[in-house]
Amino acid sequence: MKYPRLLVCLLLGGAGNAIAASTDDEIQHKIPPGYEASEARDEQGLWMELRDYELALNKSALLVKDPELNNYINGIVCRVAGDYCNDFRVYLVRNSGFNASMTATGMMQIWTGLIVRSKSSDEIAAVIGHEIAHYTRMHTLERFRKIKSGSAAGSIIDIGIGILTGVPSPLAQSMVALNALAFNREQEQEADLLGAQLLAEASLDPHATYRVWENIIAEESAAAVKRRKPGMFSQTHPNAQTRVDVAKDWVNDRYGPPDQNIIADDAFVAILNKHYQTLMEDQIDTNRYGRTEELLQRHLEIGVEPGVVYYFYGEMFRQRGGTGDRQLAISAYRHSIETGAAPPDAFRNLGYLHLKDKDIQAARTNFKKFLDLEPNASDKAMIEFYLED
Repeated sequence: MKYPRLLVCLLLGGAGNAIAASTDDEIQHKIPPGYEASEARDEQGLWMELRDYELALNKSALLVKDPELNNYINGIVCRVAGDYCNDFRVYLVRNSGFNASMTATGMMQIWTGLIVRSKSSDEIAAVIGHEIAHYTRMHTLERFRKIKSGSAAGSIIDIGIGILTGVPSPLAQSMVALNALAFNREQEQEADLLGAQLLAEASLDPHATYRVWENIIAEESAAAVKRRKPGMFSQTHPNAQTRVDVAKDWVNDRYGPPDQNIIADDAFVAILNKHYQTLMEDQIDTNRYGRTEELLQRHLEIGVEPGVVYYFYGEMFRQRGGTGDRQLAISAYRHSIETGAAPPDAFRNLGYLHLKDKDIQAARTNFKKFLDLEPNASDKAMIEFYLED
């Protein structure tokens, strides 16, 4: 059973409701570095449940094992966390959704979809800073106590752990618990603004705190064009723009206006380029074409290798299969090939499209080029059959 992405975000402690309109200038941490569970029974119980879950998470096939990617993410976490760095255990999870989360025990999850939706390391750091702020302000523990005292308490922990471990409870049951799982507005405000403070203290751009949300709003708007009614994000985040506006005003007042010549940092672009194939394959598989098109345009703007980006334009058009999409796919694959940096699959997929159009010579040319590049391709026998036919 598939659950709405936002619901999972709420269960994990990720993005929540819009923030309020006023705040103190300084937001302080409630716990020091090295914090451990107190003697309170409910706190000890939460630590035990989450310890069991973390053991299961360590065995998940969805964990990203690539050392370079993990080192990059862990480096951002420690830079933002400062003295709290050793309190956190970071798990990079292969999931195309936009989410990061933090438990009261210091277990942090970051989904790979966050990388795809960011424009810089600072924006990744902004989401991480938000989650660290939830931890140091003890919001997760407060939320746990709230749901334990509510009527849905008996089912919420099962729902949350079930989704995390891949053994879900009924969706109707989880929807009953949805409101209890969300951080309140004050908590979200504190996490946004304390997160911005953490970025500034780490010599990162605090303006990324609201820019990352502007990215999500733009993506949601692009997706909304393709449907007649608001999506899950719009229904559950009716004041998302207010959240951006309040954070922008606060950051501008405290740290001054943003740099008008913002460019993606080299480390982020290098990471995105190296892992782009896997990251965007996961995004394409969501079949959310409005969102995907918004992301591809964004990636061209920040300097991702155009040949690979145009290849995924071709993939998007080919899989969408609407009126005129076949020609758009052919054009995108050709554009990818013209850059000289096309993935080998661009030739194969272009060959199949030409075959459907009965352009045999063009199909043959592209199939041969594909096999030259991938002589041990898994579908080599099928392609050779077409070449012989």
